[in-house]
Amino acid sequence: MLNFKSDQFGGSGGGYLFPAPTNVPAGAALCDPANPIPFVISRPGKYTDDQFTSNWDREFRGGTDKLSARFFFSDSESFLPFGGGDLQESLGSTLTSSVSSTALNFPFDTPVRARFFNVSETHLFSPTLVNDFRFGFVHINDQLNNIDPITVSDVNIDRPTNKVTSSIYKFVLNSSGFEIGPAPFANQSQNQNNYSLVDTVSWVRGKHVFRFGGEYTRVNLDKLFPQVFNGELFFFNTFAGGPIGSPTTDFQNFLLGAPQGSFGAGGVFNHEYHNNNFAVFAQDDWKIRQDLTVNLGLRAEMFGAFYDNLCHIGNLDPALAAAGQFPYIYPSCVSKLKLTGLSGTANGSTTSNKYSTGLGPRIGLAYDLLGKHTTTVRAGYGIYFVREDVGTVDQLSFQAPFLPVAFGGGPPNCLGLFFSLTPPPATGPLSGCPNPNPNGLPQAGTLDPTFVPCLAVFQGFPTLPGSSVSDTTQAAIYTPASGSACPGPLLSTNIFGLQVPRHFVVPNTQQWNLTIQRALGKQWVLEVGYVGTHAVHLRETRDSLDSRNATLANPVKIDGPLCNPNPCVITTNTLANAVARSRVQGINGWAGFQLFANDAYSHYHSLQTTLSRRWNAGYFQAAYTFSKSTDATSTGNTAFNVAFNDESSLVGSRGVSDFDRTHRFAVSYRYELPFHKDAEGWKRVALAGWAISGITIFQSGTPFSVFDSAGGTAFILPGTTTTLTASLAPGATLGSAVTSGDIHKRIDGYLNLAAFTNAPLLYPFDPANPATTCDPQNNPNFCGTGFGNLGRNNFRGPHQQNWDFSLIKNFKLTERQALRFTTDFFNLWNHANFGNPGVTDVENPGAFGKIVSTVGTPRLIQFSLRYAF
Repeated sequence: MLNFKSDQFGGSGGGYLFPAPTNVPAGAALCDPANPIPFVISRPGKYTDDQFTSNWDREFRGGTDKLSARFFFSDSESFLPFGGGDLQESLGSTLTSSVSSTALNFPFDTPVRARFFNVSETHLFSPTLVNDFRFGFVHINDQLNNIDPITVSDVNIDRPTNKVTSSIYKFVLNSSGFEIGPAPFANQSQNQNNYSLVDTVSWVRGKHVFRFGGEYTRVNLDKLFPQVFNGELFFFNTFAGGPIGSPTTDFQNFLLGAPQGSFGAGGVFNHEYHNNNFAVFAQDDWKIRQDLTVNLGLRAEMFGAFYDNLCHIGNLDPALAAAGQFPYIYPSCVSKLKLTGLSGTANGSTTSNKYSTGLGPRIGLAYDLLGKHTTTVRAGYGIYFVREDVGTVDQLSFQAPFLPVAFGGGPPNCLGLFFSLTPPPATGPLSGCPNPNPNGLPQAGTLDPTFVPCLAVFQGFPTLPGSSVSDTTQAAIYTPASGSACPGPLLSTNIFGLQVPRHFVVPNTQQWNLTIQRALGKQWVLEVGYVGTHAVHLRETRDSLDSRNATLANPVKIDGPLCNPNPCVITTNTLANAVARSRVQGINGWAGFQLFANDAYSHYHSLQTTLSRRWNAGYFQAAYTFSKSTDATSTGNTAFNVAFNDESSLVGSRGVSDFDRTHRFAVSYRYELPFHKDAEGWKRVALAGWAISGITIFQSGTPFSVFDSAGGTAFILPGTTTTLTASLAPGATLGSAVTSGDIHKRIDGYLNLAAFTNAPLLYPFDPANPATTCDPQNNPNFCGTGFGNLGRNNFRGPHQQNWDFSLIKNFKLTERQALRFTTDFFNLWNHANFGNPGVTDVENPGAFGKIVSTVGTPRLIQFSLRYAF
């Protein structure tokens, strides 16, 4: 365990913090490998859930009116001993499956309180005209609570968010793939109250069945969202010029307390989100002939953008920065906050339109092809819209001055004050820490006028030694804008900014199918169909302003008063000029920008076949699906960058979906054994009434990518994305990169490491040009790396199979009473289905390509007894 009491936190150094070394032999060194100190945490995961359901129905007026009510109550709590993942954790998306096999996350607790109430009234005007009215109410309170084995007071961390969290930082060793600590966020909670009204009229007239009506939904969400208030620190392998002047590994930097990047926030974190949604619809089921039925429908929807009653949100428009204007957009209600320099003119959502509208047609048909009820053709097409989730407005809550985000690295031995604005002491280990602190954050729960943004204006570059010519390989010079473009003191190049497109649209999916169903005789039915979908306006997050690639043939030119000559011409991609190469001046596209966009997409095409038979004694069904799903991102949680490599577009992100399975074959069956049906006495009791059932599945594995966490450093700050791919080695192919043979013999090497290379250095060392090429010892500024040549999801994990089987015994007690005893075997053969490799980052060769997990469960046997009367 790390010596947490070292002077990296400002302590006196020496001594283990956790666990206390109570059994170290006298005179033995605390770090003596021959005398390891046990570190054991033994607390199993636990899930509890108390549920209650009640139903009430009553008819009135001779059956012409019916009133129904439903109530559901649930109080659940999950204890996750290894947390739930990393930055992607957020309310509603905490999955234990997201936990990395190389992560030692501290535990947290997730209580959820849910109440659902629904009441409906059905009125029968006539046998052909019916009205159905429904009212629904949903209340959900959920929390994410860190459980701290180590607290900030234990290690003397002075952090502006300490009054709302006692957790320490999250430490991430990016190059080796290890992480330890709590979730990056402080304890979160939200209260959600949703109301819905739906009215539907059904009218039968001749060959038509008409349905039409409307719907209204109101969402109220009160949220405490101290995201990254614990803070996350990133450590990488570094060249010379790093913390101690010579190359260091990420673990050495961790021991030095010298992170290369961070992600932390402070400020206000309470919100009262609201939105309204409306819809009207009409549908006609038209039986044109006995052998042909057509379904025609149209749904018009109007979705409201979320707004915050507390006005703790803001937006960013890089186009304004490009025009030399103040790029931050705030709702007009921020005037009530009375913060110096803060003003706004936008509506409460900061978007240009408060509502997104859409028309969703539905078309379907069923045709008895031969008129003999043996061959049926079915087809359908529809467009379906999805209500906006809270992810967009959550992104807007990260804007300065409400919740400023720090993202820089830091020098050794300053972790105790890493995010603090407190000046370092005059003496002691922390005396040499930066003052002012570039990573300093406001106090939790406060609005600080020193964090009101100001547009940064490019001036130029320092001059070459002994010359008046600009040296464009060095860091650019930025100064504050004047007038209305600079209402506050914080330069926009030093701020982490998030943009949500101001034209508000919601995702929609087109779905279509064409199937032919054929009766084969003897109760066998064959169905063959084509099913497809196409979705647009899906959410994705990326740094669309990442640094441009400057070359002699395609230089980056920037006008500035200090440029000599003017404009400044950048032809070399150094680490120092990365901010100046951002695609919009005044915005830090290398390290401090995210676009939460609505331009992702997906495509799905499949051949689906089913062969089935039903008869008195049981049923049998075999289904095979041949499919391909492609998209720009598959994650449902787009809180952090999901684009691959060059994030200025989604070109490099297109690939097969994370969940794609080319082949899937499933067989399900149930059969009542015919033995001793007419037996009497003990023979009937013991030998009759037996049945078997089961499900067997064979399917392809899921895709995965091979990464290089050291890639793309010339274009995007390390640690801000985990989607940088590696390169194939010369002569290697995608096929040769995957080992062959029995999967049981390949779990320690599913991938061939020799088939990959690390990210290319843009300027490898050239002895003839040492000043303009990468020399890790003397010239690390030219040691930026490019992107790998692999795409997304180029590889696929092992195929999987599963056999579930049930043995059933029925006992007939009386005419109205029966007993059923069932033995269920899940994973009957106890077959191990191996997951994808746990580490696929070429910067971690020791763990690379190893399969360290399985999918599904071992064999489980379940007994159940059912009494029916």
